Amino acid sequence: MSAELLMVEQRGGKGADAAHWILEGGRILPGVDDNRRMEELRSGLLRHANVRTATADADCEEVEQTLSVLHEPRYLEALDEVSEEPVVIPELTPPGLPPDIPVCAGLVSAAREGVRTAITAAEQLAAGAHFTYALCRPPGHHAGPDWFAGYCYLNTAAAAVQTLRGLGVRPVGILDIDLHYPNGTAAIVEEMPDARLHSLHASPVTNVAGGTVEPSSEREQVVEFEGSPDAATYLDALAASIEALAQSSRALVVSLGSWGFTPEIFTRIGALLAASGLPICVIQEGGYALETLAACSYAFAEGLLEGAPA
Repeated sequence: MSAELLMVEQRGGKGADAAHWILEGGRILPGVDDNRRMEELRSGLLRHANVRTATADADCEEVEQTLSVLHEPRYLEALDEVSEEPVVIPELTPPGLPPDIPVCAGLVSAAREGVRTAITAAEQLAAGAHFTYALCRPPGHHAGPDWFAGYCYLNTAAAAVQTLRGLGVRPVGILDIDLHYPNGTAAIVEEMPDARLHSLHASPVTNVAGGTVEPSSEREQVVEFEGSPDAATYLDALAASIEALAQSSRALVVSLGSWGFTPEIFTRIGALLAASGLPICVIQEGGYALETLAACSYAFAEGLLEGAPA
């Protein structure tokens, strides 16, 4: 029987949910996280005949219970109180960093729907699906216990990890292959003794104070690349991380983002993940080059599904 990938689609939130702006390199730039990303990613994934779809259907109680484990109560209360008018909240930023994005009610609503999507994808994995893909936005891996940054307000990858743990699928390996370091995910899973995190990211690290990462424990491994690595270097490092996580995990949660890689590299990434033999729950993080998203998402699905053991 051919391998299948279950793509879980996010429900619509309430209110305007496109990113307003982001502070990068000391400059305020127009926001690039919006629903066009999801449309491009979806169209690429659905080009593969073995991708099927489902709608996120985790109930609201599950969403709120999961969020209560991942984020501080006062943080969730503060997000609930924002209006439709975008506002900067300096006290809800990562330690040692300036605020880089605003928040509004529409973005919080979308982030909650992203968490619902991640929970559903994890539940489907625990129920027997071998590959699931939470097609969600905004991204989540920079959202910490009590902070938001980098378009991220609620941590979707951590929501998937917590769901798997709650359903008895543990230990869980987390592989973050977005361009940026997952400072929020790292801070949250530090309190999960049965979860391990590997991050492959660019250096210097712009989203932590000091520009470099100190792993919080032996359960966190980081691989930093100066600039954009060549394909062979990156894939060798990725293979090593996948092998290490596979030895100590019952499932993988993969935070998938973009480095500006070609579609061919995403095919290899998918194949390396499939070769681990583990159930895999993919969580969409970054990826903003609209002109290449469909090609890269199709290439990833092709590698994952064609590389899966028969």
